[in-house]
Amino acid sequence: MKIVFIGAGSHFFESVLLEIAQTPELHGSKLFLYDIDAERMALIEQVGRRISDHFKAGLVLTATQDLPLALEGADAAISSIGVHGPAFAYHLRDVDAVAAFGIMQTTGDSVGPSGVSQGLRIIPPYLELARAMEKYCPDCVLLNHSNPMSAICRAVSKYSKIKVIGYCHNVAHAITSFAKVLEVEPAELDYSVAGVNHMVWLLTLRHKGNDIYPELRRRMLESEAAQGLQFTRELLEVTGLCLVGGDRHIIEFFPHARKPQTPAEIGYGMKWRANMISEGLVSEELTKAASNLRARASGKDPLILPSKMSPEAMGLQIKALKLGPDKLHVVNVPNCGAVTNVPPWAVMERKCVVGMHGALPVHMGELPAVAARWTLAQIYAHELMIDAAAEGSRQKALQALASDPMVRDFGEAAQILDALVEAQGERLAPFRKSR
Repeated sequence: MKIVFIGAGSHFFESVLLEIAQTPELHGSKLFLYDIDAERMALIEQVGRRISDHFKAGLVLTATQDLPLALEGADAAISSIGVHGPAFAYHLRDVDAVAAFGIMQTTGDSVGPSGVSQGLRIIPPYLELARAMEKYCPDCVLLNHSNPMSAICRAVSKYSKIKVIGYCHNVAHAITSFAKVLEVEPAELDYSVAGVNHMVWLLTLRHKGNDIYPELRRRMLESEAAQGLQFTRELLEVTGLCLVGGDRHIIEFFPHARKPQTPAEIGYGMKWRANMISEGLVSEELTKAASNLRARASGKDPLILPSKMSPEAMGLQIKALKLGPDKLHVVNVPNCGAVTNVPPWAVMERKCVVGMHGALPVHMGELPAVAARWTLAQIYAHELMIDAAAEGSRQKALQALASDPMVRDFGEAAQILDALVEAQGERLAPFRKSR
């Protein structure tokens, strides 16, 4: 089997290599690494060779900056492309630019002006990738891990014929948090979820066949909220539903994110994104794992061998997609009528049957009205951003910003867009105001 890593310099691919090496059915696969940063890619290649040797997986690794060579005849492509820049410098420019308007982003990768900027910058390279895949590996499945997740997957499915599946670990982590509140094992919980990535609604929750959602509500509302679930609890009081994604993601989909005017006013135990970057708190686990990557690549340090696979479990996903049997997993793919009051083309995060047929959504019926209201708003805001990115349209970029819950009025949307364009320079050049 031929598997391509797109953005292979990302430290994320160390865990992917571990998972592929621990999947016997994928032993002997040809792994092609592609990245514009040859130095970082070389470290992942070196670590990958050590991993393959450790597990006697017989993986054949090739690092290249020749995209056609990497893609030609590929069976699966795993992407982790970033536009945050070195040391998150470009991301920080977005966050600082919108802070001048009193907008305190706590994440800024899916929604908010920073999320829109990221979408406008990352969607064009993803569409270029999709066009290259149509030419060199039209039957290849793209397994995406980049943000804004829902928007990228929608853009690829809207503007190309490439099958794309989006993966995120937030639901798995949230179920673990809810299990802790309930004092049960996460594996004992059966649940259904649906929504836009990073704003996913917990719709049902059962424990050993019994409806345990009322008990979760009671415990969450009657006790002090755990770190990362304070705004989640506030939403639960009003909506009667838990949202999955963690407070710093969730709050940005709601006007509440606009209340603080300074970092000190953010509340809910959260931090301003710029402070998180400066304090080294962004992707803390990734930072820890990456700190000794060079030593692991050289053989100085031992390999990091997790006791279990990540929630994404890329090795098992590729096995299911290419060899079977089917696997039930939470992924991001077009709705296809599974949620009946959401457009069939909208990319939704929920349980799907992943197998040689692709990823088929499990039928769910209607979203509750309160969930549909917020979900549909973001689906259409993303649609405007996707079209703006694909067309280089300033008008649609303005419309996307004007639809964002953190933006107060049309005039402010234009000012914010100009500030983002100035901060990003050539990276947002198509969206400059014409003279």
